[in-house]
Amino acid sequence: MLFEPQGAALVDKMFRDASLALNRQRKREAAKRLDFYHDGQLEHLQEALALKFADPSKLQPCFINIVKKIVDLKSRCYADEPKRTIDGSESDKSLFQEIAEQSALSVKMKTASRLTKLLKTTLIRPVWRNNRLDLDILTPDIIDVACGESPEDLETILVTHYPDDDKVEGITYSLWTADEWRKLDYRGRVLDGGPNPYKILPFVPLWDRAPSDAFWIAGGEDLIICQEAVNKALTDLLHTLEFQSFGVGYVTGVDGGGNLQTGPGTMVELPKDASLGFAATNAQIEEATDAIDRLMKWCCVANGLPGSSMSVDPTDESGISKIIGNVELEESRRDDIALWRVYERRLYDVLRVVWNTHNSSKLSDSSFIQVDFADPKPDTSEKDQAATWELLLSMGLISPVDAIMEKNPDITSREDAMAYLLTVRDETAALNEQKI
Repeated sequence: MLFEPQGAALVDKMFRDASLALNRQRKREAAKRLDFYHDGQLEHLQEALALKFADPSKLQPCFINIVKKIVDLKSRCYADEPKRTIDGSESDKSLFQEIAEQSALSVKMKTASRLTKLLKTTLIRPVWRNNRLDLDILTPDIIDVACGESPEDLETILVTHYPDDDKVEGITYSLWTADEWRKLDYRGRVLDGGPNPYKILPFVPLWDRAPSDAFWIAGGEDLIICQEAVNKALTDLLHTLEFQSFGVGYVTGVDGGGNLQTGPGTMVELPKDASLGFAATNAQIEEATDAIDRLMKWCCVANGLPGSSMSVDPTDESGISKIIGNVELEESRRDDIALWRVYERRLYDVLRVVWNTHNSSKLSDSSFIQVDFADPKPDTSEKDQAATWELLLSMGLISPVDAIMEKNPDITSREDAMAYLLTVRDETAALNEQKI
């Protein structure tokens, strides 16, 4: 036997918990949100139309992805790459730079922040794969957890791995505790396993707000419901445009039952006192588009964004409304930064354990990370930006190195910025000599 009897009991408990109706509903909802975010809304819209119309095949489905737009606009922590500084030895700094490049740390954290804003709870897992360190973002549709006395006291994590062919027999699970790990088949039978080499759960939970009494925090249903309403309204609008924007010919004063084939250049002979006409209905197109526009703007405002986020008219919103919207967004961003600064520190601690377990060159236990999130900069013209730099340079508050690093984000170190400025100086001097 690979494991003690209590281990089998743990497997049974996790499988029972994963099968609970509440957990199944949570996973379905998470999968639906991911579909909506990644433009996979068509199938869900067709299902909704089938419930509403007797023959939905006559309708032309239409959707505009407001979920992705609103989620991305709200996820502002990583709009600009934060500055990560390792407080440790030169070796620690060099190793972390290698880890960050291997794992695409900045890209993964930006994606994780957006998915957490969408799903409210996710996990990120440092994993040693193909002889390098990588980061997996785990979403609620494939995760089950067991906690201790608080949501942050994780005891067991069950990860579901779905096969490419969608066959149930190909589903496997990874079950992790601080003491051991196991690979299970679709029936929960142990395929592989052993002691947990890290002695900790190699996962970092991410929440959209600090959890109180449950690991999976609620919220965000309004955005999905609004998206579904907009999709249905857009589909109805296309249906209305197709069937009510064209006129219908008619004949009065004759016996019914026949059809006249008419068109440009044709003549029609009618009985005495009969008349030929053409009628067009007045579809409420403008009212429908106004309702859709208002619905999307209400959804923005409810999510702390200015209504102009969904407007194609730059003068659509007053200056006061924009200021209020930006204040709400900035306050939400400060709250997010407070959370994600903690998550970055926790992630570094787990990264260090995973890296040190698989490498002879190790990060020191005393090293830690400091994260400086970039402040959002207002849009300014080149002329105004140059005037600002000139003022700051004259006051001695910045050097040309700061200016060039801000102008060119690809220059990431002060040494590279200094080398660039010296090159510019030498080239300018050489050009001046040629002019003389």
